[in-house]
Parts: sequence; structure tokens; C-alpha cells
Amino acid sequence: MAEIKNKTAIKILKAATQLFAEQGYDGAKMDDLCARTGANKASIYYHFKDKANLYEVVLTRLFKSIVDQVITQVDAQQEVVAKLDALIETFAKTTYQNKQMPATLMREIASGGTHMPVPARAQMQRLLQCLKQILKAGEQANLFHTANPLTIHFMIIGSICFFNTSEPMRLSIDSDIKVDPGLDEAIQEISTLVRNALLKA
Repeated sequence: MAEIKNKTAIKILKAATQLFAEQGYDGAKMDDLCARTGANKASIYYHFKDKANLYEVVLTRLFKSIVDQVITQVDAQQEVVAKLDALIETFAKTTYQNKQMPATLMREIASGGTHMPVPARAQMQRLLQCLKQILKAGEQANLFHTANPLTIHFMIIGSICFFNTSEPMRLSIDSDIKVDPGLDEAIQEISTLVRNALLKA
């Protein structure tokens, strides 16, 4: 994907990323985007030909940024279990810092992927492919049981995305006892559960 350098286009992208995360594709209105950016519709459509194109650029850039970081950290590890841990930890931390990603992904999943752009979907396929390679290496090393990669993918991505997107609701619960795990605690718990599901005794 070509690098976007125009300041107005970057401003539009940042505001659109937040707007789509909050409202979804159908709920996001270009009038709201104009109000948030100070740009008129003519300016928005000069940089992005229509709403669908803007959504495609937003999601693809957002997803690619996360997946690139995950793959970089996975590739930096030598041992297969360390690669698995790196995938979980990096995805959790990068999506926690960029909560628009899990928010938009969860909205798309809930709607059956009605508006999910093909290039953005391809980024999630890259993430799944990375996991498949880890699982295959673990099986070949006689470390992992044979498992359906998509099921493990759902365990990891689903748990982390739900953890991130449900945080405001969880924090609003009034309780004298701490029941809500922090990010590091959640990462450790998810990693342990996934390892326990895969590792041979």
C-alpha cells in the first residue's frame, strides 16, 4: 500500500479510523467526519474516491500495522513456543494500544463481514498463516498435538479482541473485589491456556 504523506489525507484517515471504530461502516456519516476534521466533502472525496474506498484504506492500514508488528516479533524468536508466545503477546499489546482495530474487527464479525474490504481481510489471513507456520513447526518438532489452526486462531484473536473491546464495560462494574485482569495478566492466562491445549505431555 502506497504511503500517504498529504497532511489533510492523514488527518482524514486518523479521524475516520476513530469514527469507523465507534460507529461501524453503516453508522459512520461523512458529515460527522467533516465536523471532526474541518475538511469538506469535496476534500475528503478528492483524497478518497468514496466512503467504501476510505473504509478500505482505513482498515487495511490499521490491520497491516498490527500484523506487521506481530510477524516481526514472531520472526525474531528461535524456539517454536517462544514464537507462539510472541504472537499472542504482540497482538494483545498492539491492539490494546490501537483499540480501533479490535473494535472494527468485532463489528465486522458481528455483521458477517458485510463491508470487510478484501485487502483488510488479506491482512488477517497473513496473521492466520503466521500461526499455521508456528503450529506446523511445533508438530514437526513433536512438541504440539495436531490442532485445527482456525480454532487456535479463534482462541487467541477472539479472546484478545473481546478483552480489549469490553474493557469500558468491565471497568464500569462496581465491585469491592478485583476480578478484572490487567493486560499482562490476561496475556499470561491466554498464553498458558493455548500452550496447555497444544503441548504434548
